[in-house]
Amino acid sequence: MPIPLFKDIGKKLKDHLTKKFDDEQDRGKLFTGQVLKFSTKNDEGVKIDSYTRYMKGAFVSELNTEYKREEGTVSLKLNSGNKVELCLKTKKIYEGLSTAITVKAAKSKPHSGVLDLQYKQPFFTVQGKFESQPAKSSVKTEVSCVMGEGGLAVGVKHKGKVNTATRTADLGGFADLSTAVQLTLGDMECTLINMPKSEVELGFFKTVSSKTKLGGKYHVPPDTKDPKLSLGVAHTLSADTSLYGVFDSTGSLKGTVSQKFTDLDLTGSLTFGMDLTKGVDLIQPVGIAVTLGQK
Repeated sequence: MPIPLFKDIGKKLKDHLTKKFDDEQDRGKLFTGQVLKFSTKNDEGVKIDSYTRYMKGAFVSELNTEYKREEGTVSLKLNSGNKVELCLKTKKIYEGLSTAITVKAAKSKPHSGVLDLQYKQPFFTVQGKFESQPAKSSVKTEVSCVMGEGGLAVGVKHKGKVNTATRTADLGGFADLSTAVQLTLGDMECTLINMPKSEVELGFFKTVSSKTKLGGKYHVPPDTKDPKLSLGVAHTLSADTSLYGVFDSTGSLKGTVSQKFTDLDLTGSLTFGMDLTKGVDLIQPVGIAVTLGQK
């Protein structure tokens, strides 16, 4: 069984509880009832996504393009706020070693860049991430290592910062370390993640059947704030219809209904949210996503 990177420990559960709403990396809270999305992809490895949301009295749009080949991926992100992000990923430059270089530019802000190095072997993985912050004259560093065998993986991650002006490093201490354990038992994956400031996540993800997936997480926020229990269920009713819902201990309920229209080569979905402690009224507008062509 392949050993995951530290960032991928618990990823199945995280995607299960949030992906339907956050939708893709960097989407944040945009898709929770506030985004209209169009997506298309062809057989040549080109994928185009567009997002439009209404925020602070104005519409904000973003266009993402991606070109994927066997050797790697090139992606470009543009938005109406004059932000540009270019990323180049290589799958392999040496046996087990891959890289990702990202350059970001925004109006009235200095350019920044991120270098991501990943090294994978059968019994361990190592990742180093370095992000330049010209406005702060610093470089953020993140180094992690995971070791494992037979379905058990144990990892540790450390974050630090280098001041490029004074040429000094703030490496923190043991209190800044994050640790993670992942145990895979057949169709179930259990995770325990400890983060700085006493933040803890304990979760499980299980493939109940080919149609049903179940996941749950108990999260203790930083600085001993009130913990939260979340449960998510995904179920496929038919080849064209699927349901998804997440409920948490605060009374929040979010759901997504997805429907494929094969004749039109189109998939549409509706997302809604409710606060059950205040009745059954919607707590946010209904979100809409439309996918044209291949996903």
